[in-house]
Amino acid sequence: MSIYKWLNERVDLDDMYTALLDRKVPGGLSWAHTLGSATLTVFIVQALTGIALAMYYAPSPDHAYDSVRFIQSSVISGPLLRGIHHWGASAMVVLVVAHMIRVFTMGAYKYPREANWMLGVVLFILTMAFGFTGYLLPWDQKAYWATQVGTNIAGTTPLIGDMLVKLLRGGSQLGAGTLTRFYAMHVLLFPMLIAGVILLHLVLVIRQGIAPKPTMLEEGSPPTTTDAAYPGYYHQQYALAKRGNQRFWPDVIAKDAAVAVLTILVLVLLAKTVGAGLEAPADPSDTSYKPLPEWYFLPFFQLLKLVPGSLESVVAVGIPGAAITALLLLPFYDRKSTRSFGRRPGAAGVLTTVVVGFALLIGAAYRDIEPAAISDGGRPLTSSERAGRALFKGQGCNSCHQVGTNKPTNKAGDTPDAPDLTEVGLRHTGVWMHSFMEDPARFHADSKMPAFGPPVLSHQEIEELSRYLSSLRGKNGDAKQPQFVDTFPETPKHKEP
Repeated sequence: MSIYKWLNERVDLDDMYTALLDRKVPGGLSWAHTLGSATLTVFIVQALTGIALAMYYAPSPDHAYDSVRFIQSSVISGPLLRGIHHWGASAMVVLVVAHMIRVFTMGAYKYPREANWMLGVVLFILTMAFGFTGYLLPWDQKAYWATQVGTNIAGTTPLIGDMLVKLLRGGSQLGAGTLTRFYAMHVLLFPMLIAGVILLHLVLVIRQGIAPKPTMLEEGSPPTTTDAAYPGYYHQQYALAKRGNQRFWPDVIAKDAAVAVLTILVLVLLAKTVGAGLEAPADPSDTSYKPLPEWYFLPFFQLLKLVPGSLESVVAVGIPGAAITALLLLPFYDRKSTRSFGRRPGAAGVLTTVVVGFALLIGAAYRDIEPAAISDGGRPLTSSERAGRALFKGQGCNSCHQVGTNKPTNKAGDTPDAPDLTEVGLRHTGVWMHSFMEDPARFHADSKMPAFGPPVLSHQEIEELSRYLSSLRGKNGDAKQPQFVDTFPETPKHKEP
């Protein structure tokens, strides 16, 4: 007995094949119908890359950032995996929204697909929550401060705001409890919920069939979908739409497979060419940092900046709540049988207003972004490192020492005889550089470098300088292993009296 025959007798493979694959579909399906399968492809990619990344990630404030750095520098294909996962999050948002727009423009949220539309709205909410919990995990400056702002916004919710903040943060402050909770939600709760919603969504698609072209459901239709005659009219027209020879396999599956492969290739290309950014480690004391969330939260972020403080809670809670409610109830207040987008001027006006409004808000947000201070290795500088770089230039250090391609010259046009500091962070620790700058003569009696210890510079200023110099690691310095060559002068022995 063959394996196939044995399985067929027990699980009825033939009927499963007929129900899932060998079924007729409406003719004239466009490439826009592949958006759903592309979303499923990205979710699978996110799940697989997330599992791989979780094997190296440590969800604690003391080790989270270092574990991400380890993935970037030491794990085989680590930067590629993290890049795919990073861009997959954006792709998931784009595809879910595009899929919803396609359903909206085709009027495919109407009878009999009301429940499936509502599942799509829930999937959109879960996808946004997926993204929100994910960008805290690197525990860098952007992750920390953007989450601080996000949880503060949740705190503006009337009556339950304080409780909601404590629930999200795991306490009153953003810290270890927050990171643990976000990690659990990101890798356990939301993937299971999204997988469940997608499964229900697919079951309904198989049960109800793929939505046909809107024109197939308009000629001679009753005026509303609640009309008693509409169900009979719909099923008759849907049967007519499937009179052709187009089948789910191989006709639809071939398009879905092509788009899935293209989607994966785009994610790999973005991961290879752009990668996933990583800022400086989270510094709760750096109140000068200006947080900026991921691009898909920017419209909401920018909108809050434009409203007065007295209206912040109204906008922060009211607008998302009203928008979600409107989307969920859309099939129940739009009951006209007209489905073609061109014959629904109200729907066209609403969609155009929303898309243009979001584009303008995103453009305004990016216009307001101040360029970040970047280290010579390409990493954004912390506030202390930025202060140190300002001191480095203000004290004239760059007139003697070379950093990167900036070669100093004296008045005679000669290059000063001073060490190149382009990769000094790989050769010396910050402690050593702090001590050396205070009194270079203690280390080298013939040193031409002046002492910068008090009263020339304060201990705090020298520390800022040393932190900036520690950031100088040259090109791709974060991937290099430091080889420190620190030598401290011996402390003079006191003579016995």
